[in-house]
Amino acid sequence: MICPHHCIEMQENQEGFLYPTIDSERCTNCGVCVKRCPILTPLEQSSYKQETFGLILKDSALLERSSSGGAFAGMACQVLKEGGVVFGAAYNENLVVEHIGISSQDELHRLQGSKYVAGNAKDSFLQVRDLLRNEKKVLFSGLPCQIAGLRAFLGRGHANLVTVDLICHGVPSQKLFSKYLDWLRKRTGGRIVYYGFRDKDVAGWSCGGKFKTKTKTKTKTKTKTMEAGCDPYYASFLRGETYRESCYNCQFAKMERVGDLTVGDFWGVEKFYPSVDRSNGVSVVLVNTQKGKELFQGLQDCWHSFPCKAEEIRERNTNLNHPTVRPAIRDVIYDGLDEKDGKEFFKRFTHANPSYLLLRRAVVGLIPISVKRLIKRGLGK
Repeated sequence: MICPHHCIEMQENQEGFLYPTIDSERCTNCGVCVKRCPILTPLEQSSYKQETFGLILKDSALLERSSSGGAFAGMACQVLKEGGVVFGAAYNENLVVEHIGISSQDELHRLQGSKYVAGNAKDSFLQVRDLLRNEKKVLFSGLPCQIAGLRAFLGRGHANLVTVDLICHGVPSQKLFSKYLDWLRKRTGGRIVYYGFRDKDVAGWSCGGKFKTKTKTKTKTKTKTMEAGCDPYYASFLRGETYRESCYNCQFAKMERVGDLTVGDFWGVEKFYPSVDRSNGVSVVLVNTQKGKELFQGLQDCWHSFPCKAEEIRERNTNLNHPTVRPAIRDVIYDGLDEKDGKEFFKRFTHANPSYLLLRRAVVGLIPISVKRLIKRGLGK
C-alpha cells in the first residue's frame, strides 16, 4: 500500500500465509518499500525508561470478557469515551480474523478475547491514516510486527495515535484454522458460529475454550467446551508447531518494544505476588513511551495496578526473551493441507498418549462447567 506505483500485492502461499509479491514490470526500483519496511529498515527505538506493571480491571463485566486482566479493554474504553476509534482483531461472519476499527463501546466485545490466528490487516492502515488526518484519536492494537508495519507506513509520529502491541508466541494461518473449523463442523454436525480460545466461563483464567454450533433445523445454539491440550489445533498452537516461518526468527520477541504500550498475561503472578486475586486473570503492562504513560496514568481509577520487575514478567513470558524455538515437526505440519480431508490431516496434530486423552476427556466431561469455574477461582484465590 506504500508503493507509489501500486505494484505490490499480498498473496497467499500454500500454507495460507500472506506474502508480498512485486509486479516487476511495473516496479521502478524507487526504493520506497525498502525504506518503509520495518525489517529491512528497523524503526528507531524509544529512549523512554520502560516501566512494568501487573493489572486487574475493576469492571467485572469487561474483565469477564477479557482473556486476562482486562488491560486492553480499559484502554479501549477510555479512547472510545473521548470520541476516538479503536482497532483490533475481530472475527467476521465466517470466523476469518481481520483488523477492524470500532467507535462504540457496544462493539468492543468483538475485539476482546484471544484469537490465535494470523489476522488480515486489510485496509486498516489506510483507515488509521485518514482518521489521523481528520484529527481523530486512534488506539491501534495488534501484534508487534503489525504495529511496526503501521509505524513504518505512517512514516512519522502522530500525537493522536497510541499503539498497543501484544506479547506474541507466533501465529498459525487462517487457512489452517478454517480447515480445522470445517473438521469440527463435520464432527459435531452443526455450523460453527462462535469460537473462543480462552473463555473464562469455562474454567476461569486459563486456556480453556469453547465453541458454539447451530443446525439448520434448530434456532438455538449448542455450546461445547474444549481442553486445549487435547484439541488438535489448539494443542499444536501451544506447542509452537504451526506458526508462520518468520515467527521463529521474530525480531520483536524481546523487551525492547515497538508499541507505546505492551499487554499480555502475567503468568506465574502467584509466585511473586501471592496475595493478588488471580481468579479472573492478571495482565502485564509494559509502558514503553511517554505517550503510553499518559494513557496508563489516566486510567488508574479503572483498574488495580501494581509495579513489578521485568524479570518476573519474563520468567513465564519467554517471548520477551527470544522467539519460539522451531520444532522439527514444523517441516511437515502443513503437508496435505489442501489434499487431505480433515480427519486424516489432523491425525498428526495429537502427540499425547491416546489413553490419557480419553481418560481426561471423560473425567473433565463429568464435571459441570459451574463447578469447574468455582474450583478454578478457588485455586486462584
